[in-house]
Amino acid sequence: MNSVAVRLQNVWKVFKSYRAQPRSVKEAILSFRRWNPVEVVALRGVTAEIWRGQITGLIGRNGSGKTTLLGVIAGIYEPTEGTVETDGRVVALLGVTGGFHPELTATENLLFAGTVLGLRLSEVRDRLKDIFEFAELNGFEEAPTRTYSQGMLVRLGFSLGIHCDADILLVDEQLQSTDLSFQHKALEALTRYRAQGKAVVLVTHEMFWLERIADRVLWLHQGVLRADGTPEQVIAQYVSQSGAD
Repeated sequence: MNSVAVRLQNVWKVFKSYRAQPRSVKEAILSFRRWNPVEVVALRGVTAEIWRGQITGLIGRNGSGKTTLLGVIAGIYEPTEGTVETDGRVVALLGVTGGFHPELTATENLLFAGTVLGLRLSEVRDRLKDIFEFAELNGFEEAPTRTYSQGMLVRLGFSLGIHCDADILLVDEQLQSTDLSFQHKALEALTRYRAQGKAVVLVTHEMFWLERIADRVLWLHQGVLRADGTPEQVIAQYVSQSGAD
């Protein structure tokens, strides 16, 4: 029987926005307005379990809290309230390509990003060949990443992620910018992760991907977990509700 990899219990996440704050000391002194931070509630009492040996899809409109939830699971954000328990090594592909420095070569970026994701430098070096081969970027190893297209950057970042020995792999809306052949290749890699007894959480707007490979789907709406069930059930509810809005 599969075991629980992630347990979320009544998880809330509230951010404070200071966009309305005075732009200078002078403005603050001359104004009688009280400059209080505005609270933005990203997650509202989310309770769920993520299981090993499953691919869990995470869907919802932009701004529904999907990326925040992945950030909480990864430990990037502390929950404002509630608890998050993880069993195993978490690797989060949350904008990995944004961390690539444009003036560094692809190899240099991988060495840096790989250590940030938890590998030893020697481990990254040993896996460079496999990373570039999976990403289909042989011959571009020493090119600055500013010369890469967005699709090439995503392929490089995704390939790095799946070579990091994660027990829990979090993937956030990256694959859509790659070509169809690589998308299929990436989805097959995620199914191999599942076969190894690992937990995968995939955020995507591509419903047919989830219908094809996901074991279950979570639907977030305005930070609230609206549904948790089979892909067919949850996607049907989501599409029906989206059409009504």
